Amino acid sequence: MTSSESNNSDVFEVDGFHLVIGEPNLIVLPIPDNRSDSNTSVEINVYFINNTPNSFRLSPDETLILELLASDGEALQAQLTPGDADIQLNTTPVESWGLKLRRLISNLTRFPKQNETSKVDTRLIEPGGGINIPLAIKLLWFDNKLQLQIRNNSSYLQVVFRINKCWSFDNLRQGAYQFRFVWGSPSNGEFALEPQTRGGIRAAQLVTQFVNLSLIESVGNDDNAVEVEGIRFETLLPERTLILPEKKRGIDTRLQIGILITNNTRIPVRFSFFSTLIPQLIEANGQQLKRWYSRTGTKRPLLSDFPFVMPGECITLFPYASIFWQKGEVFTLSIDAGDGGFWNFEVSKVSNYQIQFIYKNKSITQKIYDRENMNMSLIEGLWIGMVYTPKIKFYLIQY
Repeated sequence: MTSSESNNSDVFEVDGFHLVIGEPNLIVLPIPDNRSDSNTSVEINVYFINNTPNSFRLSPDETLILELLASDGEALQAQLTPGDADIQLNTTPVESWGLKLRRLISNLTRFPKQNETSKVDTRLIEPGGGINIPLAIKLLWFDNKLQLQIRNNSSYLQVVFRINKCWSFDNLRQGAYQFRFVWGSPSNGEFALEPQTRGGIRAAQLVTQFVNLSLIESVGNDDNAVEVEGIRFETLLPERTLILPEKKRGIDTRLQIGILITNNTRIPVRFSFFSTLIPQLIEANGQQLKRWYSRTGTKRPLLSDFPFVMPGECITLFPYASIFWQKGEVFTLSIDAGDGGFWNFEVSKVSNYQIQFIYKNKSITQKIYDRENMNMSLIEGLWIGMVYTPKIKFYLIQY
């Protein structure tokens, strides 16, 4: 048994297998209002990477086991309850370029046999490949107790791999936590491999890195801001009543939605506005609307996308946002993603909605295009984290 550190000093590789949370090292969540229809929902991704020369098949008896630590390092006890038992998780393979090229060449050599039915086992991880396991974290109130749940991301419906339990932690409070995942079986603690792959690995040794989780109360005159480590993030929505446009092509309603970031620390901080601002739209019943990404062009990262904010100063960003008629009774809310693409939501009801931003930056460095010298340069020291701003209510009314 050998283990070696990966590029992240907190992540270990065991016998060529690698389990990692693909999110920033800090996740900041506002504590929701104590109502049955109020919660904070978070999407995270866990990657299972096979860096061995052998194929590896996931066992349906194995799952991700969550460990949650309080600020004093105490491990909190979880309730393991039935979750989305009938909804199995869609797993997206993560492949190296070499593996993709070999697969393409292999498919081309089999071109005359295209009419034959081919079966793809998406639980099989090829050498150099991996599996993306999307999960949903939900922060909510239950019997006047603040509860954190982690379960399947139920928007993935393909029957591939099952994580049919919900991990729940009760009596949480405002403060700092840490969490990580262990791969294995809650019953026997063994990491099962099939005969054609490598020998067994103990689940306690295959773990992700720890990620910091900060649960904080909303602040500000309108409870529309959160502050962590001296950095304040605020949702901006000057107009709270919007009129749907006419059902004609080329007519839209502009939406002024943005974010204000204030540096309350004693040092300058550089932020990234290049594809780091992700909107979430919630219906009146608390259901999160499906979001999709579309690209209309390509934008290179520029120096202006990475502003320095001096101590005591702030910066605002209002991405282009509009609502336009699509077809029938359906309208589309579209918000600039900052990289040449747009985040889109389908809205069809005259009702009240809530909107929030996710500021998400995972990299401390970024290559940018220097227009003056027409070459690439490197920016360093970017602020890293994933921050959910508080939700702001607005109304859609008929034209």
